[in-house]
Order: sequence, then structure tokens, then C-alpha cells
Amino acid sequence: MCATELQTDNNLCGHCQTVSPNFSEVLYACKYESLASDWVLSLKFGQNIAITRLMAELLLPELNKIDDDYVLLPVPLHQSRLIKRGYNQAYEIALELSRLSNRKLFNSLRRSKKTQMQAQLKLNQRNANVKGAFSVTTELKQSKIILVDDVMTSGYTINECAKTLKIAGASDVKVLVFARKSL
Repeated sequence: MCATELQTDNNLCGHCQTVSPNFSEVLYACKYESLASDWVLSLKFGQNIAITRLMAELLLPELNKIDDDYVLLPVPLHQSRLIKRGYNQAYEIALELSRLSNRKLFNSLRRSKKTQMQAQLKLNQRNANVKGAFSVTTELKQSKIILVDDVMTSGYTINECAKTLKIAGASDVKVLVFARKSL
């Protein structure tokens, strides 16, 4: 699930072996380091929404690997964080991807529980932080979803979103993030 580089042929690190992924695949444009991390931080905390166009253009080759019947769905922010920031960075990336690819964009996932920022927590606290934090506002019966976010670290947020989507009827969830970070 995470992007920890392994020295063995095992596909999952010790941490990830304790968590069953609720998504079938993770695709990303780059590793979360140097320039990519600057871009993500600029988007999240520097009000640089214009960077989402470039992020989407870099993600497009990965998106094109996924069948056309999958729809885009951004990872949501809690309403209080959305008001504070003024926008949801995952939604802005998904919107640009939708424009570039002509894919449908759903916005039917909500963060119904206010959580701490995952980056501020230790790894062993992250799963509990997001557990039960999401809800779905529309039926997703047999929908094929591409869950879009800016960065994936531990995978707990993405996994909880995917779990919620599958409970609501999604037949498959793939993950598309701009950057992946090793733990």
C-alpha cells in the first residue's frame, strides 16, 4: 500500500501486511521528493491552484492506462478544512483530469468526521484517525471509481475512502495520486 522500497520480493512491507487494501491498483506520476513535494505543498498551503493543470498533465499517461468506464472521484476535505483552505486540492486535480480526458467527475464522497491532518500523526495513529471518517452521498452501484488525491503516504486515508466506496456499491476502486511518499 505505501511506497516503501523493499529489499525482498514481498510486495508489502511489514506495516502494509497488517492492512487489507480496498483498492485494486495505485498509479502515480512521481515520487514525493524535491520538486514534487514543493508542488504539493505549494498547492495545499500556498494557494497555488494553477499548478493542478501541470499535475494533471503529468498524471494523464497514468490515467490513460485505466479503462474509460472508470469515473474520477476526489478524496474530500472536511467542511471546516475546506472553508479554511478555500478549495479541495484533490478536487482541483480531478477537475483538471476530467477536462483533459473527458471522463466523468463524481463528487459524492464526503468527509463526515473532522480528523487531524495525517502528516501530523505517527504511523500507528493514522488508521484510527480516519476510521469511519467518510460517507457517500449517492448510490454507487457497480460504479468503477478512480480515487484522486495529491499525495499518498501510508495509504490509510485512501484505503478508508475505498472501503467506504465499496460498501456503497462500487465494484472497483483504483487510486490515482500525483505523488507517492515512502514511509
